[in-house]
Amino acid sequence: DITSPHGVPVDLLDRLVIIRTLPYTPQEMVQILAIRAQVEGIGIDEESLAYLGEIGERTSLRHSVQLLTPSMMLARTNGRDEIGRGDLEETDALFHDAKYSAKLLAEQADKYIS
Repeated sequence: DITSPHGVPVDLLDRLVIIRTLPYTPQEMVQILAIRAQVEGIGIDEESLAYLGEIGERTSLRHSVQLLTPSMMLARTNGRDEIGRGDLEETDALFHDAKYSAKLLAEQADKYIS
């Protein structure tokens, strides 16, 4: 028996390719968010899209994409068909990303039942 690294057969390991990935730039995030908003039929102005890109840069692209739907619901509740920066600021204050939530839980661990 041959012991191979990581429990992967040596012949398969030889065929694997390592692909280097880099974080998205703010411009790339804005492009991705614009496409996602268009696909979901969500109206958003350029300023709000840029702010959403800033949120994505600070937190994650996943978090900023997940803010689109509640922001649209808030805008429609207020009688608008397009997301504004204020809608994004309000939803960003209501919904935290995973890293911030974990940090908050760790800081306030003594307040929870363990």
